[in-house]
Amino acid sequence: MKNIWHVITLIPEYRGRLVVIIAASSMLGIVGTAIPYLFKGIVDTVIRLSAHKLTFAQAQSTLAILILTFGGLRIATIIFNYFLEGQSDALWLNTVSSLRQRVFDNMATLSLDYYERTRVGDVMDRYGAITSITMWLFQLSEGTLASILQLFFGICVLLVKAPTIGLIMLVLIPYNLVSSFRTVTKTKPLRRRWHQVMGKMAGLLSEMISQIATVRSFAGERVVKRQFEKAQSEWWDIRTVEMGTELRDGARLNLVNTIGVIASIAIVSLEALEGKYTAGDILLVLTLTQNLISAIQPITRLVNNTGDIETSAERLVDLLKMVPSVIDTPGAMTLSKIESIEFRKVSFSYPGAELPSLEAISFRLAAGEMLALVGPSGSGKSTLIKLLMRLYDPDQGQILVNDTDIKGYTQDSLRSLMGIVLQDVALFNDTIGENIAFAKPEASPEDVEAAARSAHADAFIRNFPDQYKTRVGERGIKLSGGEKQRVAIARALLRSPQLVILDEATSALDSESERFVQDGLERLMRNRTAIVIAHRFSTIAKADKILVMQKGRIIETGDHGTLVGNREGLYARLYNLQVELQGPSAA
Repeated sequence: MKNIWHVITLIPEYRGRLVVIIAASSMLGIVGTAIPYLFKGIVDTVIRLSAHKLTFAQAQSTLAILILTFGGLRIATIIFNYFLEGQSDALWLNTVSSLRQRVFDNMATLSLDYYERTRVGDVMDRYGAITSITMWLFQLSEGTLASILQLFFGICVLLVKAPTIGLIMLVLIPYNLVSSFRTVTKTKPLRRRWHQVMGKMAGLLSEMISQIATVRSFAGERVVKRQFEKAQSEWWDIRTVEMGTELRDGARLNLVNTIGVIASIAIVSLEALEGKYTAGDILLVLTLTQNLISAIQPITRLVNNTGDIETSAERLVDLLKMVPSVIDTPGAMTLSKIESIEFRKVSFSYPGAELPSLEAISFRLAAGEMLALVGPSGSGKSTLIKLLMRLYDPDQGQILVNDTDIKGYTQDSLRSLMGIVLQDVALFNDTIGENIAFAKPEASPEDVEAAARSAHADAFIRNFPDQYKTRVGERGIKLSGGEKQRVAIARALLRSPQLVILDEATSALDSESERFVQDGLERLMRNRTAIVIAHRFSTIAKADKILVMQKGRIIETGDHGTLVGNREGLYARLYNLQVELQGPSAA
């Protein structure tokens, strides 16, 4: 229950709401216990009138008082239910909205390494647990708490009125609770496992949807179906074992309850024959006994569900406890201008990797210069960019901006001066205009359109019926590769960055699209500091400085002319290979 309680403490004003809920539930429990006393009084009054122990007027007066009291209690029930339901609804709304916002806010701050090691489906499964947790809390606050209090008051009455039956109930009810908690404890490992499998299934579904084009192009439907069926089978097996345990324990519990009820009825009936109880007493005892048994069943169901909820809460709390690995240092400054960038003996390894991605990387770049990164896949080019963006922190060495460690600047101010265009453009399922304006939310429509014109995007955008209000679909699926790149360039242009970062921004484009994109990139880089990862040597040749990387190290440094002249070097070999394959114009 510690994780459920932890979740409750995250809800604003939960203390005040819980006080009202407990107070209203207590009154409902008292009323629920008092009403059988009125039934006893009505029955005893009628029987005493029949036995001529009361006059008609006395019986009529007594019945009137009892009926009016009953009416008053029913009205009180309506009033207390009103407050209980109102506070329960408010608590549910607070819980849902607060937890959703807390999860979203926390996820927005987590560092990139968390997302690279965690399935999207697992995150979504944890996020989806908010609904089940809040519904459990709603059920507890709306009715179950009143039932628990009614149990307490009912047992107190029985211990006074019928001690033997009270003792039976005093044993029976704790037995129900203990038995339910034992079932929860036995099945908790199974619940954890099937929640993990549910996260895996959600991840498979998410990956299938996001990669549907790849799945279809390789006719891979059978492969992904088989993976999902395997996870589904695992979930089925776990759930079957868990449900079997719950069914057996539930049947045993119902049998014990039935024996207890039968024993109570037998005892009160025999003692009534001996004249120990009046007819009203019999009705009171039987009604209270039946009410207690009826009240314990939803409570035990809630206890059984507690296992699921505690596991869900545990996963949700784990998510909320996640902290970013990259954080702003205390007193971090706001960066307003980039005058120089320097890597000083920087080394870095991804978590769990056997080999380092970067080793002792050193270089310096002045404002207005263009740096090109060249090398085979896996040489560390993109990792270098990630470190400069401070998506990760280096294991060794320093990254300096204006001769100050970038850890001394806030992450927001550092990244706000960067304009980034990647090979795999990420667009939101929103309008083209909103995707461009994402870089500068306060930008006017005129500014957005001006950036699109500079990126050669305005022309194709105007061809859509809705123009800038055209929705691009999930990850921009409605746009071609060249169109997405031009939207990304427009987004970067709108920001007017001091540092431009290009990571294979023109790869995998047809010639016409590349011409438009290349022109847009040149406008973006004009009079700006730039770091470029490119496969086209025509782009690389314009760089002031070129770093040739291999296996995380810089193996060559220089400008295009110097590096081509070194015929034994990797740069010259890559350049000559491209010339041979595509002709001099491509290089």
